[in-house]
Amino acid sequence: MRFSQDFIRKVEDATDLVGLIQDQGVALRKAGTSFKACCPFHNEKTPSFNVNPQRGFFHCFGCNVGGGAVKFLMLHERVSFVEAITELARKAGIALEGESGPRKRDDAEEGMACLKQAQTFFCQQLREPGGEEARNYLEERKVPTALQERFALGYAPDDWQGLLRHLQTRSIPNGLVVRVGLAKTSERSERPYDRFRNRLIFPIRDPRGRCIAFGGRILGAEDGPKYLNSPETDYYHKSQILYGLYEGLDSIRRSRKLLVVEGYLDVMRLHEYGIGEAVAPCGTALTPKHVQVAERYADVVTLLFDGDEAGRNAALKNARLFLASKAEAQVVTLPLGEDPDTFLLKNGAEAMRDLLADAKPLLEFLVQETLSRMPDSVQGRMRAVEELVPLLAQIPQQDRRQLTLVALADQLKVSPEVLLRKLPESLHSENENAKPIHPAHTESSRTDEWWVVQALLAQGQLWSLARQYLLPEEMQDTRLRHIYSRLMELPPDLLHPLDPSGVERQDPELHRDLAPLLAEDFLERNLESQFRWSVRRLKERSLKLRYQEKSAGLVEEDRLRAGMELRRLNAQLQQLLPQVETMQAP
Repeated sequence: MRFSQDFIRKVEDATDLVGLIQDQGVALRKAGTSFKACCPFHNEKTPSFNVNPQRGFFHCFGCNVGGGAVKFLMLHERVSFVEAITELARKAGIALEGESGPRKRDDAEEGMACLKQAQTFFCQQLREPGGEEARNYLEERKVPTALQERFALGYAPDDWQGLLRHLQTRSIPNGLVVRVGLAKTSERSERPYDRFRNRLIFPIRDPRGRCIAFGGRILGAEDGPKYLNSPETDYYHKSQILYGLYEGLDSIRRSRKLLVVEGYLDVMRLHEYGIGEAVAPCGTALTPKHVQVAERYADVVTLLFDGDEAGRNAALKNARLFLASKAEAQVVTLPLGEDPDTFLLKNGAEAMRDLLADAKPLLEFLVQETLSRMPDSVQGRMRAVEELVPLLAQIPQQDRRQLTLVALADQLKVSPEVLLRKLPESLHSENENAKPIHPAHTESSRTDEWWVVQALLAQGQLWSLARQYLLPEEMQDTRLRHIYSRLMELPPDLLHPLDPSGVERQDPELHRDLAPLLAEDFLERNLESQFRWSVRRLKERSLKLRYQEKSAGLVEEDRLRAGMELRRLNAQLQQLLPQVETMQAP
């Protein structure tokens, strides 16, 4: 579903951003015309999360997250753009585009309702007489009833159409059941049949707690894979979902940590023993998209793997994925023959916490594991260099790559120059012209240049004056000159009035640069007057600089000519901004 820019603006304008954020449990305190709080997206003791209700914009000066109501809901509730717009429109009583009355359930809603009905059915079946084998299995694995209920475990009966018949009684068509991955169609008879049969069922939930897929563990000695997972659907993309994330969300948000393991039961056992940061991929190896998901929730990610050869190989492979991650990654390998489930049952939570406390930093683990497979010789060390240095090319940030290179050299006990020579030539000096890091938000930044940019963000109609009278090179602040220049390149419909969502789609980097400005406390009284005075002062400064450059080293006659030129341009400036003369200078 796509929404027009006008509709998105209408929804955001109708949303009380302060109320929305407070409803999500963020304790905002009024500060001038804005509000402040500790950021809900990272741990901090000093509030750096700013909300500007006039502009409907928030920004954290600590983690640089910012945006409007839609962006906040997407980040905080981990929902898609469409879901955020739909939810805000519902709260504001605005009918979605194309609807003339109460919103009809679209295919997505019907699919989610079907999955919810299936989850309820599986849960009920686990308690029925037919679920005895599944209950016995859980008892053997020492999974208490409370834990089963927390993770909503269920049972798929040994029946080719048990779920299909149940869903038909709920008026859910077979085609939809197939579409959401709960049934398959027979190639021979073209009739649908249940995908999950005689299996212990693990519902897979998104961060909002909605069931989007299932994993099934086979019971008995029947043919088929030990674990069977739902196929990819419109609701379920396995490379982006971590099992246990929803169940551990409170713990994860408090600690900003994730513990990545391999199996569903491993996750459940860790949660049972009070380690609620445990998650696992769903029937697949970790992917770069999993890393991106982890970064949104955690500052520290620990990879916990079995102590056998397969576990160590998996740890080595997944550690490489996290090398370029913004999160601090570390690795723990269990004793040989153990997995998290068995280790906890034998040794308890304290022993597991002690093990996790001794986690190896990612780079140290990579180097040690790589060297352990090489001969203990100069040649072996050089082979390790050849294997590890290419991994640095996966790190896009130059400063992070350089720091990692130095740390890697220290681990390998070689000179950084040795590793640098192994890097592709293109990575040696890239980003030399990268934009400078923006200075911290301070009162001293409130110059005429700051005022001009803020006024343009607040009142789009001032752009006609700005384009006519003020060139980007007439600004001295590097950051503001860059922002002003990029804004001038945007199409007018994104500026009259400012459309932050549209700017983000058109130029994500510019949107990030604008976020701190939009969240700042900015008084808009006498705005056009202030704007005109600021432009005039900037022009006067520019003219004086031009005069100084022209008159430097000139003879007296030429200097007089330059002075006359300056006076002529000053007179021209009076005509350019005639209204300024009748206004009191700020």
